[in-house]
Amino acid sequence: MKFSCGIEIGNEVKALLFDLDGTLVDNMQIHIDAWVQTGTHYGLPITPEMIQINAGIPTRQLIVKLASENDWKINTDDFTKLKQSTYRKLKANAGPIKKIEPIIQIVRHYYGKIPMTIGTGSSRINAIGALQDAEILDCFDLVVSADDVDNPKPHPEIWLKGTTHIGIDPKDCLVFEDGEKGMEAADAAGIPWIDVRKHL
Repeated sequence: MKFSCGIEIGNEVKALLFDLDGTLVDNMQIHIDAWVQTGTHYGLPITPEMIQINAGIPTRQLIVKLASENDWKINTDDFTKLKQSTYRKLKANAGPIKKIEPIIQIVRHYYGKIPMTIGTGSSRINAIGALQDAEILDCFDLVVSADDVDNPKPHPEIWLKGTTHIGIDPKDCLVFEDGEKGMEAADAAGIPWIDVRKHL
């Protein structure tokens, strides 16, 4: 079937796997603002570009990566807690979450027809909250968050947990992503993917 956004999904696709932030909900700017504000609190020069190029990597793993690359001395647990609480405050102040309607249209079309899962670098509490706000939580057979994997994107674990749960061969699934790390993870899992940025 071909959708209004130009995405075409063939009958050979047996399951759909979705990233969340930037794919189904437009909350990446809130994440970026939370990162920058938390960095300022700790005196770290975190830039939006640092977050954008690492989209899909969970907060804890990303601050460890950035600290190593930039020789920052930081308590990663404290940083992670503050960043996540800052995100929740900013999100609450921002009002209703912005849905990415062209991709949500696909979710609603296939709901009840084929299995669908979420694979996100967000914490479970933030992921469930975003899906509830977007009124699509019940559409998914499984939500795999940063709290549910040992290895974040670009490792394939987050996508393979989804395919294992629904019992569908990875090659028969389709991933929807907006982040390079998530696409790399899909490649590593042997799952075809669509870059939603090209259709929005």
